[in-house]
Amino acid sequence: MRSRIQDSGLRVVEEPKLEERKTQFRRFSLVALLFSLLALLAGYCLLPIADTVKAAPVNVQPRPVGVVTDTPAITITTAAATSGATPTTSAHEAQIQWAFGTVSGTYSSCTVQAKTSYDGTNYLTLGSAATVTATSGAVNAWTIIEELGANSVTTSAVSATTALGFGQLTEFTFSCSSYGTSAPVTISVIYR
Repeated sequence: MRSRIQDSGLRVVEEPKLEERKTQFRRFSLVALLFSLLALLAGYCLLPIADTVKAAPVNVQPRPVGVVTDTPAITITTAAATSGATPTTSAHEAQIQWAFGTVSGTYSSCTVQAKTSYDGTNYLTLGSAATVTATSGAVNAWTIIEELGANSVTTSAVSATTALGFGQLTEFTFSCSSYGTSAPVTISVIYR
């Protein structure tokens, strides 16, 4: 099978035939390919899968375990204002904080109502309106928790104005019985 070649030092050296070298190369190539595929598969399986929110505004920060934090924008210069909407399709709870800056004028009897939309157009109230203090430096925090069924499937009453769970978008409506010139506020929301 192997040809013998005699070198000048009178040693006999065996040289593999061309067919044997091709067979060895094929085996090596196949083994290298299999190891490469295994390494790629292992790398793909070990990468974390991040939950992402589609079409989310720049201020939305997706978190890996279904948590989204948001700072929706709102400008309050009159008795009523509505914040920007946040994608909340997978949310079941919202922890909300409104921190007022330097308020100009007097805002009294103020509330914030969460509203959610299932179709992205029509908004329904979500929970009760929260009474907030709109004065300089005031911080207001509250939580909205989606209702859960009791040990079985529960069908809610049909409503054209009220939602019992988070839809694809959620926004906040601010309103006061009397108002000043401006009430700058930073809204921070954690959706789970």
